[in-house]
Amino acid sequence: MSRVDSLLEVLLTLERPLLLALDVDGTLAPIVRDPDLAEIPEQTLSTLAALAEVPTLELALITGRDLGSLQRMERLQGVWRAVEHGGVVLAPEQAPPKRELTSGQREALDRFREWVDARAHDAFIEYKPQAIAVHVRAIAASDPLRADRLLREADELAESLGLHVRRGKALREAEAVRYDKGSALREIFDRSGARSVFFVGDDLTDFPAVDFATEHGIGAFVRSEEQRGTPSTSAKLLGSVDEVTALLSKLLERIAR
Repeated sequence: MSRVDSLLEVLLTLERPLLLALDVDGTLAPIVRDPDLAEIPEQTLSTLAALAEVPTLELALITGRDLGSLQRMERLQGVWRAVEHGGVVLAPEQAPPKRELTSGQREALDRFREWVDARAHDAFIEYKPQAIAVHVRAIAASDPLRADRLLREADELAESLGLHVRRGKALREAEAVRYDKGSALREIFDRSGARSVFFVGDDLTDFPAVDFATEHGIGAFVRSEEQRGTPSTSAKLLGSVDEVTALLSKLLERIAR
């Protein structure tokens, strides 16, 4: 029996309602150098749309992207969303709340942005309401030493400014307010009324959610060349985005019978 089929059989034993929660980049969408060009394949979106209509499932997308960036990739209905690593958790069809930073937090982010403009202007930068993310994947392809240096500089500056540092694959993010995907998953689990949870992620930033899912159902992790480490829990391992897609398709086929 294949790895996907073995995981599917265990997944089908989880108590319903089941919260099916998924990271996006590296889990549903293949990793690309420019995050603005990342896409969730149409087949996967179609499967997700059908899963969202299953009465005994609650579907959630949990991502480091902001809401606008996520909406560019999907227009699903009836789906929970946690964006900015859990900074905002939205029930299906819920409007995003208004958020305000303190003057000190805003000043710290402004100073971090000055460093970005001066030292990392050729990196891919995400400007979020409460954070700035620096992606160096494209730089690392041609100059890995400089990419490593930029990540170290980002760490040091963010910490000196009192910002929180989030580390991911070819990524550093300076955050005014700390959140994590584990807390977001817990909130969705509690609010949705689910009895068990299945979560799949692929990066260091997903570890808290994988841990929570393992305690309340199943946590799974997509291995990659960039992220060889795995969560400290007994997480199930998947080998690629394609395996996630296959698992979702087979899950839909089995529960739709």
